Amino acid sequence: MDSICAACENGGLTMATIFISHSSKDADFARTLAKDLEGLGHVVWFDEYRIRVGDCIVSKIEDGISSADYVVVVLSPDSVRSEWVEREWKAKFWDEVKSGKTLVLPARIAQCEIPLLLRTKRYADFQGSYGIGLVQLTSSIDPLIKMGTSGGFPKDAGAEKISALLAKIQSRSVPLSQCIAEALPIAREAADTAFERFCRVELAGWKIERPTPYAGGLGYRELQTFISPFGEINAMYFGWGGDLSNALDHMRNDKEHFFPFKLVVTYPVSKLEADFAGHSPKGLLSTQLRQGDLLKHSDDPDRMVTAYCRPDAYGLILEGIRRELTEHLLKLLPEAVLE
Repeated sequence: MDSICAACENGGLTMATIFISHSSKDADFARTLAKDLEGLGHVVWFDEYRIRVGDCIVSKIEDGISSADYVVVVLSPDSVRSEWVEREWKAKFWDEVKSGKTLVLPARIAQCEIPLLLRTKRYADFQGSYGIGLVQLTSSIDPLIKMGTSGGFPKDAGAEKISALLAKIQSRSVPLSQCIAEALPIAREAADTAFERFCRVELAGWKIERPTPYAGGLGYRELQTFISPFGEINAMYFGWGGDLSNALDHMRNDKEHFFPFKLVVTYPVSKLEADFAGHSPKGLLSTQLRQGDLLKHSDDPDRMVTAYCRPDAYGLILEGIRRELTEHLLKLLPEAVLE
């Protein structure tokens, strides 16, 4: 059976096949989206995956579009100017008109003029939050995939609860820590051990011995900082213009006195929320680190040095946690009944 087909089966679960139409300048976004859709069980046609050296590009793309259940068109200033992208989604659009079924799914990632034929369609909005856009997009894809370590929830025994929690997460109507606490029993009921561990450690805090980049999937908690081995910066320096965030540009360029360092923030999500709520948008986040935790060989390992990062850094981490939580819940949505 061809890897791209109108309806494929994997362990008895029907999956949708999705063609991603995008400008080459939006490849990073398209690559991330393809990975997330595949993580939810769908089969994705993405040019980097499907076109090999020596292949006829036009023929490959035509085959991918004709055999896909949906075409996701990534909308951006670059894509709406691309004749190639226009040809791709229009090829599926006319199939949509003939069949009367929704086959073209717009995904807007930046402000742009939406093509005339797509203006009557609601688009998945990735501009403010990738997580929200992903929820909007996947909710329009039929069928939804039942994942999870033990097959997810029974068909009618959790979808409403998960959908309500997803709406709460994306609306930001309650603290993220509360949402994770509500997700924990859902993960236990679904026997999803990875999801349950995620909830527990986000609530309690991650236990990592050294504040160095963690290779176990914690990239969403990673921060870019600048280390000052020679003491703290002068917060009163007039050159910052009353905005300490301007100091980051100085640190980035002054490689003699500051050096970049990535670290993972291990605080419980509730502490992150509390610290972020009290942060100043014109200030800097800073923390004290042991020199021995930064350098393998240090003459004074207990000496404390200061690490600085952008003032909204905790907000970015919270958005990363929100995305992870959303993706875990989406994987537990039960399989839809096919018409």
